[in-house]
Amino acid sequence: MSLFFDHQLALLNQSFETKEEALQKLSEELRKKQCVTDDFYQNIIRREEVFPTGLAINGIGVAIPHTDSQYVNESQVAFMSLKKPLSFIEMGTNDKEINVSLLFMLALKEPHEQLEMLQQLIEMFQKPGVLEGLLTLTTETEYLTIIKKYGLQ
Repeated sequence: MSLFFDHQLALLNQSFETKEEALQKLSEELRKKQCVTDDFYQNIIRREEVFPTGLAINGIGVAIPHTDSQYVNESQVAFMSLKKPLSFIEMGTNDKEINVSLLFMLALKEPHEQLEMLQQLIEMFQKPGVLEGLLTLTTETEYLTIIKKYGLQ
């Protein structure tokens, strides 16, 4: 799994006014590393509108935005923690808002990788203390330690 985290894209304690700004920043970081195409961000937004990715797990909001593999050059997962939660629509609904503090943006080249990574992330989120640990990260090293501990790196 290490190839999904080899660019070590982790933005900690970020502040944005809207989810679109946060998604744009993560998309831009992936684009700078040439992991995604120039159209990636617009397609993340489009997909988020149709298939929302917010999840409330143990009282903590997480979003896992992603889009089609045609907008991806190299598989990578980018992470962001937020100082102040942003409103996302809950997965499986059209209008139920949840406050999200953690973002895992998936840029996956192979369609089968998407389901596998989603399953692995959700499994990790359900482990006691993981989300709380991700919320209080102060360094990229701490983030990578958590990812590695749960077999994602």
